[in-house]
Amino acid sequence: MINYPRLDCPFPSAINPHADAVNNHTLNWVKQFDLVVDEKNFRRLQKSKFGRLAARAYPNAPLEELKLVSDWNTWLFIRDDQCDESGLGKDPIRLSGVHAELLEILLGRAPEKYDSALAHALYDIRSRLLRKASSAWMSRFVYSVIEYFESSVWEAINRADHKIPDTETYILMRPYTGGLYTDIELIDITEDIYLPLHVRKNEVIQRLSLMANNVVCWSNDIISHAKESKYHDVHNLVATLQPAQPSLQHAIDLAAEMTRAEIDAFVELEKQIPAFSAEIDGDVQRYVAILRSWMRGNLDWAYESSRYIVATDDIALEV
Repeated sequence: MINYPRLDCPFPSAINPHADAVNNHTLNWVKQFDLVVDEKNFRRLQKSKFGRLAARAYPNAPLEELKLVSDWNTWLFIRDDQCDESGLGKDPIRLSGVHAELLEILLGRAPEKYDSALAHALYDIRSRLLRKASSAWMSRFVYSVIEYFESSVWEAINRADHKIPDTETYILMRPYTGGLYTDIELIDITEDIYLPLHVRKNEVIQRLSLMANNVVCWSNDIISHAKESKYHDVHNLVATLQPAQPSLQHAIDLAAEMTRAEIDAFVELEKQIPAFSAEIDGDVQRYVAILRSWMRGNLDWAYESSRYIVATDDIALEV
């Protein structure tokens, strides 16, 4: 029997008081844009509770800002599922074409009737973001989305070539394939803060952002591995580690050890955050607090959501 250890981290659990309202809003938003038309898939979406992920990651966000985050993350998950179901995730040429359409929308082209439901929903998100964000912030967000799309094509190329990426390359690409850098950009919106360029590019701030990204993505890889391996998806930290390990269990345990070590490194690195100014330092603390909330909140959500459940008698979760 394979044991998947129950992951934890030392940060306090929190959830936004708007959690249920936002979760219901996003389900209605999905229906409004016909993003999920199959009733079985919609029930699966309901059980995934994506609105509660947003509520745990941004526990202090105002209602409207939290709706934006929830809708964006749900859009990402639906796009990912549609790529899997349609075969796009194994066809880099077709996938690049879909991305080209979506980037046109994100850059301002109003969707036509012939455009996909994803495109219409994305235009709605863009319009709502522009009411709250500067053009400079929007450019940064678009750039993060471009990198996410590019990393998705990298995955599609690997699947088409039946290639398992090596661990070093996978770890380099994982922060982009998870799309979490787009969510890190959204901290500015939910917290109503602005970190100047010299602060955003500070080495400590950059490393903390990467570490939080790694913890979220590696945790998801461990929790989702049983489900993903069932569908032979090799884009998973456990899958890349396994060839060099004596067994699958050793690979799972190593991935968990790496995740815990990254959390410990984050805690230590926090102590090295430099002082900038009274106002900036307050914003930095709020920024880092959301990085912590993402690491803890993602775990809390993963264990309450049905997103990664797989039916099997050969797998056990440690509790």
